[in-house]
Amino acid sequence: MARPQPYDRTADPSRPDGEQAAWDTPSGLVAMYAPTALVPYYRITWGNPQEGTSAGRYFDRAWAKALAREQLILSGATPRTELSASAGIDYWLSPERPKPKGTWGESHTKTMTYYATRYFRPVFGSVRHLDLRRSHLQTAVNLAPTESEGRNVRRAARSLVGALRQGDYLLETQVIDLGTVWWHGVRATTVVEQGDGPVDFVPRHQRPTHDQVRALREAMTARRRRGRKAWRALAVELAAYSGVRRGELAVLDDATVHTDGRIRVQWRLETIGGPHLAPPKGNKRRWTTYPQVTPTGFPLAEAIEHRLAEIAQERSAGTNPSGLLFPSERGTWLLGGNFHRDVFEPAALAAEWPFRDEVKPWGAGKTRRQRTWSLTWHSLRHTFVTWQLEDLGQPASRVATLAGHESAEFTLRRYVSGAKDDIADSLAALGWEGHPALPSYPPARSYG
Repeated sequence: MARPQPYDRTADPSRPDGEQAAWDTPSGLVAMYAPTALVPYYRITWGNPQEGTSAGRYFDRAWAKALAREQLILSGATPRTELSASAGIDYWLSPERPKPKGTWGESHTKTMTYYATRYFRPVFGSVRHLDLRRSHLQTAVNLAPTESEGRNVRRAARSLVGALRQGDYLLETQVIDLGTVWWHGVRATTVVEQGDGPVDFVPRHQRPTHDQVRALREAMTARRRRGRKAWRALAVELAAYSGVRRGELAVLDDATVHTDGRIRVQWRLETIGGPHLAPPKGNKRRWTTYPQVTPTGFPLAEAIEHRLAEIAQERSAGTNPSGLLFPSERGTWLLGGNFHRDVFEPAALAAEWPFRDEVKPWGAGKTRRQRTWSLTWHSLRHTFVTWQLEDLGQPASRVATLAGHESAEFTLRRYVSGAKDDIADSLAALGWEGHPALPSYPPARSYG
């Protein structure tokens, strides 16, 4: 390795005249030292404990670096701002980092770790924190394959930037505005074989039968009731034979449920960020219907009329000011977690709905037993769609409207069949016997 050449003052015309060998920047935060026989370069030092670096062989360039360093210090630079963004990403993912809403769950941690590996580190993992800009985050968001995934990456990026500020990895004056960061990726068009799309087919064992609906309703009725809980049986039958989702069911009131068989679904209960009203799933407000008597023999129309009369009395007494069909004990919205724990699970156990016990990780080195239901409250919605299509023979387009699906094709693929063996069933219905198995084709090519 070549030895550094001695400093030549005559080759450094920008150095001030005189024998001065050290200079301080205007605010006195950085000191610059002239070259010596042992160290033939200018050096700048700052901070406590002291840090320093070589600034080159010429005064003007070294002085410019000293002034730039002072500006960084005035802007809140710390040793961490000099590190690459990978160090800040590690801090963001660290279980020890204080978080606004407590520790992350296992699933959320896995998701954020995936985003860091897939999107953040490849784009700006080697960039110094003080050089991090909005454009780096925009590039990471654009790597997402779909618009919905891009929204998730953007939310993760907002969390990351907040953690970097929390850990003093960014300058105080460093602005990274995510307000204008949106997914600008390419919407690819993919050609697939029929039945290979992203819509999940709902198998028969995940659709409660009429007998299972009846058992759940009777279990609701048999349970010891406290306060206003006579509506539990009504909630089961209405969910199973009107297709109203649980969040939508929670906000139904005496103005949206009519005695002529109609229900207006205008809102759902959203709990993220605190309980509040939000448009229904897919922003699809709709009308749906309910029968006078359900397939389980329950007089649904009569029960609704009776419940609406109760609501009028509750409004007068001030115990249900919003006129909710299914209120909490305090006359407010019944939250999903409370509903599942206090209402659904005890009745489902009594009705012998199928479930399995699983052991799940819980904290560091711990586990817990968890009951996983094969049929859930949402499964009652599958009963509604199957009943409409198969028992009543309603066209898929009408059922899609009642259920709030995006299209009739979605309804058919989700409930009638999304399986590849449809053609085999068709051949059997036409009397063809012993037909060969269908060939498997290579994956369809994707065209951008």
